[in-house]
Amino acid sequence: MADLNKIDLYFDRFHSDFDNIVPNIVAETATEFFKNRFVEQEWEGVPWQPLNPAYAAKKTKGRGRILTREGKLVNSIRPSLVSVEKVTISAGNSNVPYARVHNEGLHIKGVRKIRGYTNKNFMGKGKPKKIRAHSRSVDYTMPQRQYMGRSAMLNQLMRARLIAALKSS
Repeated sequence: MADLNKIDLYFDRFHSDFDNIVPNIVAETATEFFKNRFVEQEWEGVPWQPLNPAYAAKKTKGRGRILTREGKLVNSIRPSLVSVEKVTISAGNSNVPYARVHNEGLHIKGVRKIRGYTNKNFMGKGKPKKIRAHSRSVDYTMPQRQYMGRSAMLNQLMRARLIAALKSS
């Protein structure tokens, strides 16, 4: 009877440790993995599409980094829900509304109507110029530069960390 109590106690402790350890390891591992995509600039071994060279020369100050000019997007990645049943990692906030567009890509096609207005400094010459109302066609594709989602590499990393943690406890 004493042996059965010891076994029950062991499994109760294991269940308690499991409930406390696993969600935190999953959240930390996933957050670290998603943030590391900005260093590696790739997803599942496929590199992100490079920036337009003219844009890169102006905006990256010669460093060639993609999506990390100020670091707001990377810093917005955080665990938003950590429980025994579910772990949710989210990106973006009111300061980073473009997070989803960069992760999933975007295609915009349509016609934009422009109202007439007066440009007070037309082409930097300091003279006002009246711009007539017109329409402009738009066909733009924002490339997908995925940094979050399901990943076989992340699953392997989580599995290794969970096994190591459970062996040590």
